[in-house]
Amino acid sequence: MGYGLKRVAKTKPIKEIPETEAIFKEVNRINQQADDNQTTLRISIDAKVGIKVGEFDRGGKTRVNTVALDHDFSNCQTLTPYGIFLPPEGELFLFFVQSKLTADCIVDLLENWWLGVQERFYHIRKIVINQDNGPENNSWRTQFMFRILEFAHKFQLTIQLAYYPPYHSKYNPIERAFGWIEQH
Repeated sequence: MGYGLKRVAKTKPIKEIPETEAIFKEVNRINQQADDNQTTLRISIDAKVGIKVGEFDRGGKTRVNTVALDHDFSNCQTLTPYGIFLPPEGELFLFFVQSKLTADCIVDLLENWWLGVQERFYHIRKIVINQDNGPENNSWRTQFMFRILEFAHKFQLTIQLAYYPPYHSKYNPIERAFGWIEQH
């Protein structure tokens, strides 16, 4: 019938948009202002890929024999690590989520975190949030914007979102905190 495989040129994703430098300049300006102001707290948030929890052999070393599963992982629980990092203080708060990471989940985690630290940060009137422009927390995601506004009104805070440019999430401060954990 004349059907056959044909080579198709792969399209490469754009690694840098024209606005990249301008975005970095603005994020750096916002971060510097936040760090210089005693009533502003800068945080960095992000999630990592889910981790299966179970009796797995992850290639580590041990002095005793271990028994690990070698197949049938379908009924294993998966936890998604989510972090809130305070760059000026060098503090990392980790949460592990069983459900899918959604806009509601992100803001619920922020609320739980804030309830735990708000006495310590009683003088804070503004929070600057450094984050990647992911599908669940981007600025055109109406549910995320609705929930972050609810959070701001509930705690009488000003929230400023500072998004890193596409394909440049490695510059988000929390990525270095996660990297340190993965190495240790």
